[in-house]
Order: sequence, then structure tokens, then C-alpha cells
Amino acid sequence: MNLVRSLCVLAASYAGLGLSLAAAAIDPPRVVATPPADAGRGLIRLSADEIRHYPGKGGKAMLQSLDNGETWKSVPLPAGYPGATCLAKESPAIARNPNTGEYIRFEPLYRGKNNNDGVYVTEGGIDGTWKLVRDKDGNAARPGGILRNPLWVKNNQRIVIPGHGGGCYTWYSDDQGVTWKRSNAVNSPPHKPGGVHKGTRWNHGMVEGTVIELKNGKLWMVARTAQDQHYETFSSDHGKTWSAAQPSRFWGVITMPTFHRLEDGRILFLWSNTIPLPEVEGATGRGEDAFTNRDTIHAAISEDEGKTWIGFRELILDEHRGRGDYGTFKGKQDRGKHQAEVVQLDANRVLFSCGQHAMHRRLMIMDLRWLYEKERSSDLAADGTKDWTTHQYIQQYVGHCAYNRTPGAQVADGALRLLRVDDERLTNPNQGAVWNFPAGDTGRLTAKVRLEEGGSGLQIALCDRWFNACDPTVDQFANYVLKVDGNGVTPDGKRLLKPGQVHEIAITWRDASRNGVATLTVDGRQTNIRLRGNHAPVNGVSYVHFYNPAEATDLQGASILSTRAQVK
Repeated sequence: MNLVRSLCVLAASYAGLGLSLAAAAIDPPRVVATPPADAGRGLIRLSADEIRHYPGKGGKAMLQSLDNGETWKSVPLPAGYPGATCLAKESPAIARNPNTGEYIRFEPLYRGKNNNDGVYVTEGGIDGTWKLVRDKDGNAARPGGILRNPLWVKNNQRIVIPGHGGGCYTWYSDDQGVTWKRSNAVNSPPHKPGGVHKGTRWNHGMVEGTVIELKNGKLWMVARTAQDQHYETFSSDHGKTWSAAQPSRFWGVITMPTFHRLEDGRILFLWSNTIPLPEVEGATGRGEDAFTNRDTIHAAISEDEGKTWIGFRELILDEHRGRGDYGTFKGKQDRGKHQAEVVQLDANRVLFSCGQHAMHRRLMIMDLRWLYEKERSSDLAADGTKDWTTHQYIQQYVGHCAYNRTPGAQVADGALRLLRVDDERLTNPNQGAVWNFPAGDTGRLTAKVRLEEGGSGLQIALCDRWFNACDPTVDQFANYVLKVDGNGVTPDGKRLLKPGQVHEIAITWRDASRNGVATLTVDGRQTNIRLRGNHAPVNGVSYVHFYNPAEATDLQGASILSTRAQVK
């Protein structure tokens, strides 16, 4: 009877917010294979059943599925497939020409210096004859810069390829790939030190643009930058010229974004909605930095040509994110879960590749309905930290642009304990924990927590993007922040929690995009505390960040037992 009454009270409470208890959950994205090259190029559908992922330079085998992406095997490359000149970790981009039914191939970067390398097209299908494209003077077509996947626009009359080098631009061809012209280049401003940054990020300009044709005929490009946001630019002449670049609505730093138009017209966007640690003193911006925000990749979907978006969900957390040898494990190359390419499987599902480095790449299947869910929960005793980011960093550059890690906060006795450890190697000895849920402009986050006796307190921040668990600056950028000291007292003197006792905290926010206030409930009792909206999130709230704010070693800390979020 008590359980029934509790469920009724909970349902009534959520109904007051315009929320409802969740229907049956959709299975989250699942791994089906490991691709032979880094994500972003090389994934191609050939028929209703067959999908392939091609390798990079020197590759002898491709990955093949004959059951629409469910199972995969490595098979030798067809004898007629031309060798690639790109890096071994990169595949060329291969696309089907909708006008001819034949296939066309572009290298990520044409590294060959001779006239016998360039764009290839097939005769007789993908396993037929590959021919090098030459103009009337016999010169091979080799559009310059670092290229992404091609798309056909203007009712398939024009091929457009996003590229970069000194900014982002597009190559375009009106004769199906024989000759090419280049647009103007657009760029983002350089990152500068200031605020939380004591140094400068790697300033590589605007790169790795992804392009989609909108239903009004405009082209929309979103690109990687060294700023906190991806930048966007538009073309009204199908890729000949581009507008000045501006910050987009998507957070993301030095990571690759990817658009994909679904068969029903919706737009899918894959990117890493993540922010790295603040820049350290001495970082000059002239070389690659430690990449501390590539441990997950996200997806969102739009039904109105990009005006509004649904989802903002983590698709996967890197399995190696807490390794002590993270930066050198199985080689010293780029690593992490950013970068993506998409193939649609059916009305509800897509196959996508993600990741850099052989140990981090994944081919995964996602049910798009999962992006529409409104609720998520985590029981730390039952599930551990599989859905959480908790690692800390050892501050020494290793491998390629990396720090090694420690696992950070871990589950013990059924709870995730956040400490401040005594370890001078770390960028920050304070532990935290980060958890994602579906984005909502209105919603409720419920957490069972315990301040351990003798601990230093707890900070709970609701955010619209992923921050590192050990980032000490999150409270400056979060949408809503609650702080209590080791005695359970807020900064303005209100006692909320009793050390040693489990409390259920519920933070309810409304109209976050308009800086609406959030209210606080403790153990089912409404408090008079109002959390001010610090920054209005255009995409809603989708993260909770827990943090131990201790200023000295704290081996008691605070514990998290469970979380639940439901959004509107």
C-alpha cells in the first residue's frame, strides 16, 4: 500500500510539471563491430543487406555485413580496388552517385605527388573497374585540403565536398566530379587566454566542417574550432560562397561534428558535447594540446530543419577512460570517441561509426526512438560507474596529446564516494562524477546522497554539456548550482542535510532557456531555497555534475547512491 501511495504521489508531482512517468524504455545504442579505420569516412551501404567499411592506406581487408549491420566479418579487398595514399588509420570517402548508380572515391588528403592519383569512379559497380578521373588535358582531379564526405545538392546536379586548410570551404563540381572549383574560406577567431584559462588552446582555425542541404535550398555547415562552441556558416548558392562564421548552438571543442539527413527528412547530428579542462599556464596555442574531452560522443535529432533539437544523449563512454596507461595503450596515436559517420538501417535505426584508434573505434546501432526518451535513472550499487565519468588526470603529456588517468571516484559499499585524494601527480586531487540524461528545458533531477561524517561537503551542478569530473570550474558555467558544506549547510546559512544520513534531494527546474529558477525538495519536503539560473541553456539541461569542493585532503567526502532524471 505504501508503494502504491508513493507512486501516486510521484505521478501527481510530475503531472504538476507537465511530466509523466516513462513508458517502456528503448534499448540504448549497442556495439556490433570495430571498424578497420577511424570513424568519419569509409562506411558505405551497397544494398538492402550489404554494408561495408573500407580501410586506409596499406589495408588488405574491409569489414563487411550481409545482414544490414547486425553481424560483420573481415574480408579481403577486391583485387581491382585502388590503393589509398592516405594514412593507414584513415579510409577514403566512398559514395554512391545518385545520378549514375556508380561510386566515387575521395582521399582525406591527396598525399601522392604524381598525376596518377586522385578521384576515382567505378564502371560496373563498386567491385567493377575503378578509373582515375582526368580532365580534357589528362590531368587527374585532386581537390586540395583535408576533405570529408561528399554530398549531392541542387537536385543532385552538384557534388559538394567540405574541406579545410586555412579555414573551412567547399569544393564543388557541376560535371559529376570531372572538374572542381573552390568556395571562399571561412574561419573562427583564435582562442585566447583569460577567465579560467591560464594558457591558450591549440589554435587550428575552423576545420572538419560537416554540411547538410536544408529544405529551403541553403547549405548549412557546422565545424570544429578551438572555441567552446562549434561554428556555423551558410551558403545560399549551393556551396560557391559562405557567410561569415558564427558560434552555433552546439558546444564542442576540437572535436568533429557530423550531420546526417534521415529518409523521413529529420536531421541527425552526432558530435561530442564536451568541454576540456581549463588551459594550463604555458600552453601557447601553437601545438596540439592534451585532449581531455574525447571520452564520449552525443546525438540529437531535429524535426524542424535545425530550429529545435531533441536528445543530447551520450551514445557511449570510452571503455578505456580510466586507464593508467591511457595515452600509450596500444600505440601513441589520436584516441577517443569523437568523429562519426552514419548509415540508415530502417525507419527507426541507424548504424554509426565513432572513434579514433583501433582500441577506441566502434560500429554501433542506435534506435532513434531512444533519443526521444524523457527519463533515465542510475543505481550505483547495481550498475557501478558504467554510465558515469569519474576519472582524474595525471598531469604529464604522454603519447599523442594525452594525459594518463586514474579511475577517480569508485563505488564502495553501494555508493559512489567522492574524495579529495593526496596525489601530487594529478591535475586536480578533487574527485567528481558526471552523469547524462535526456535534455529538457523543464525537468527534475532526484539524487540520493550522503555527506560522510568528517567530509567537506558537496557541490551539485546541472549543466547543458559534459565537463570533466575533476574540473574545478564547473560552478562558473553550470545552469544551476547547489552547494553544501561538511555540515550540510548552504553558503547562506540554511541547514539542508545531516552528515551520515542518506537524503533524497530533488532539484526541479522550469524554463531553463529563460533563466527560470529551480526549486529544491529534501526528503519529500519542499524548501524555500531557489536556485538562480546562471546561464540560459538553449538546448536544455542534460547533465548533473557532482563534486567534492574540499580545499585539503578529504578521505571521507560525500556519497551518491542513485540518480533519476525526468524532463519535459
